[in-house]
Amino acid sequence: MEKSGNMVELNHIKKAYKSNVLFTDLNFKVQRGESCAIVGVNGAGKSVLLKMICGLVLPDDGEVIVDGERIEKGRFPRNIGVILDNAGFLPNETGLKNLSIIAGILKKVTKDELEGVMRLVGLDPASRVKVAKYSLGMKQRLAIAQALMEKPSLLILDEPFNAIDSDTVEDFRKLLGRLNTQEGVTILMTSHHTEDICGLCGNIYRIESGDLRKIEA
Repeated sequence: MEKSGNMVELNHIKKAYKSNVLFTDLNFKVQRGESCAIVGVNGAGKSVLLKMICGLVLPDDGEVIVDGERIEKGRFPRNIGVILDNAGFLPNETGLKNLSIIAGILKKVTKDELEGVMRLVGLDPASRVKVAKYSLGMKQRLAIAQALMEKPSLLILDEPFNAIDSDTVEDFRKLLGRLNTQEGVTILMTSHHTEDICGLCGNIYRIESGDLRKIEA
């Protein structure tokens, strides 16, 4: 499929879980290089929407296109970094060891690059502290490192600022802003709180009654 100017396209999406109808005819686009956010209450469908873009959930009808490729059963988008739900790290291993295990799947990242991305998010790669002893903020920093380590062109972040302190939120905002403006990484995130994403995301949408409505950033 020929690539367009859109990194993400959702066309005529339908999705329901038994009697819980989330989307009946959802259309949504994220341009390449855009930083975009979706806000809404729990249960509105934010996480389901991101999982469809990642190929982890299939729509009942309609099409999902990421970076010019249609996402179907068994076909997942390439070159993306993802934070969904709670990151499943091995609690009895260090942060660097956890990243090394994940990086071993595709073998695209060197140890030096892993150490560099840990420093980028404010973690010490030489630390022998096991992930079980990490604070919530440290675990979220490690999750961000995992999402960034393979230099993705698209970042999918589900509630990246959830349950972390204000200083860490500000660090993440600055980091994501640099990735978007300086390196052209497309960012799509969700949040409960509009104030966390104002100034970071050029376009903000509220998900209500199965539709996305643009709101003022």
